[in-house]
Amino acid sequence: MDFFESQERAKRNTTWLVALFIMGVIATVVSVHVVLSLTVSQGKIFDPSMFALSVGSVLAVVGVGTAVKFAQMSHGGAAVAQAMGGTQVDPGSSDPDERRILNVVEEMAIASGVRVPPVYLMEDQTINAFAAGNSEQDSVIGVTRGCIHALSRDELQGVMAHEFSHIFHRDTRLNMRLVAWLGGIVAVSMVGRILIRSQMYSRPSRDKNNNAAIGLGIGVALFIIGIVGYFFGRIIQSAVSRQREFLADASAVQYTRNPDGIAGALEKIARGAGSQLSAPAAAEFSHFFFANGIASLFSTHPPIEERIARIRGAKMVEAGVTAVVTTTGPTGAATAGVIHPRATARPSSAAAFQGVSAASIHGARRSMGSLNPLDLGTAHGLIAGLPESVVDAARNPFSARAVICSLLLARDRRERQAQLAGIAAADPALANATDALQQTATITPRQRLPVIELCAASLAQLSPAQYQQFRSVLTQLIASDSQVDRLEWTVRVILRGVIEGPTTGKDPNARATVADVALVVSVLAWSGATDEAGVARAWRAARGSESLLPAEQTAAQLCTLDALDESLQRLSNAKLGIKRKLVDACVACVAADGQTTVEEAELLRAVCASIGAPMPPIAAAA
Repeated sequence: MDFFESQERAKRNTTWLVALFIMGVIATVVSVHVVLSLTVSQGKIFDPSMFALSVGSVLAVVGVGTAVKFAQMSHGGAAVAQAMGGTQVDPGSSDPDERRILNVVEEMAIASGVRVPPVYLMEDQTINAFAAGNSEQDSVIGVTRGCIHALSRDELQGVMAHEFSHIFHRDTRLNMRLVAWLGGIVAVSMVGRILIRSQMYSRPSRDKNNNAAIGLGIGVALFIIGIVGYFFGRIIQSAVSRQREFLADASAVQYTRNPDGIAGALEKIARGAGSQLSAPAAAEFSHFFFANGIASLFSTHPPIEERIARIRGAKMVEAGVTAVVTTTGPTGAATAGVIHPRATARPSSAAAFQGVSAASIHGARRSMGSLNPLDLGTAHGLIAGLPESVVDAARNPFSARAVICSLLLARDRRERQAQLAGIAAADPALANATDALQQTATITPRQRLPVIELCAASLAQLSPAQYQQFRSVLTQLIASDSQVDRLEWTVRVILRGVIEGPTTGKDPNARATVADVALVVSVLAWSGATDEAGVARAWRAARGSESLLPAEQTAAQLCTLDALDESLQRLSNAKLGIKRKLVDACVACVAADGQTTVEEAELLRAVCASIGAPMPPIAAAA
């Protein structure tokens, strides 16, 4: 299934659930009105004033309850993980179990083109896991100690593929909203409970006996209405969750091509390892989990035996999945540079200009929002091939700063010394670490993006003040040569998306236009071509893919990095249809000459990542 089609389906599911939620609120209003009419208005069901009171009171209670839950969920997946008693695993952990799960998550993130999500560990000995978040940017992975300890690497990979499927298909966002909406319905029951307690513990009085009886009756009625509403909500929650679990199981098999992995994990749960969790919040978040986290009348997951049978029988079509066939930051003075043909290419080793075929680029586009064994193998090889000193440094929040800085150092000795002096003026220790790293470790062009992604996951653990200081150093480093090249801009985009979040343009309410799409595609055309004829050829290819583009590309003097940042900010909030057109035009532009550099291909991935369209690694041609 195409990535954007999957996103559209998730959006339709959300709309359907909003409609069901509204119907639930209407039913609650009617029920409360009947109760108030019978107890307060002496049976006058059609009393307009009483109906207004019923509507107002229910909407106020449900609205406040929903708003409170939405506020809690707005903190992203970390809020769910912390509510479940999870603690974040240090990316540099040397614990064997923790290192194993981190390695699997890192490989899957790099293979799929998404940010490396934080991993939270729950100290339960049963086997379970979850993914939570409002978007790919704030998603986290939660896993029990029993899951990492009891499962083999293949089984762990199957479970993680299942959870990554929930992230790709935006199930995590849907689950977060379900929690908030159910919270609004439950709020009615809480009001009823408060009324019951207030009447039971109030001091008795003859004059208040009748009022107390009425208040107690209303409280009991509200409590029952809220509970009934909650159960209906759980039925909806369970029905939606069961179908999404089948899809995630099928996707896990598709991603890993190894049904034994996820089936083996489910079989270990069925054989007695169990999946129930001890955290008090497990009931509220039961629909997030890999397997049933609680014993409940309304199971949020299909029977394990049925899931195993479908996987072992390869009945993936029933879940709606078919195999995917593949052919293989901060603003500042540095952002003023104009992009010219090859003017921003950073000189590097000959490997930087190893050809990437057009077929590889189009294959990566078709695999967007998915995983396949080739990409997983590529990601594993890229990480395994990194110097140990680089990997260790990238997984530490402070030394990761040195890795990023070392990537941006110039090859010219004098220019490099000037850059190190600039870093030393702000942070001598960082300058020393950067100098030592660049002298002892070599990072190839194809390894750069995985290294940046590993570093970004670690840098996210810095305090706001620490990150601001590093961002200031980074801005000065980028500005030191009076131009911004593609690698420097890629670093900015990734750090902004993982740590800083979306930036605010000059007009935060402005909508994306064709001019924004044209500017982004033009930047790729200007930066990837060797001459103006090459720019024109790339532009014609982009127009052939998406006719909405104007006849001529955006002028080079307008293709500044500031302008690019603002356009991507607007496009990140655009409708899915516009994002699809942008991605397809960019792919056609980059692939126009049949061969491109690894660096240019990774810039394309950074553009896609900045609008929330994860593209897997683009394999270099042999």
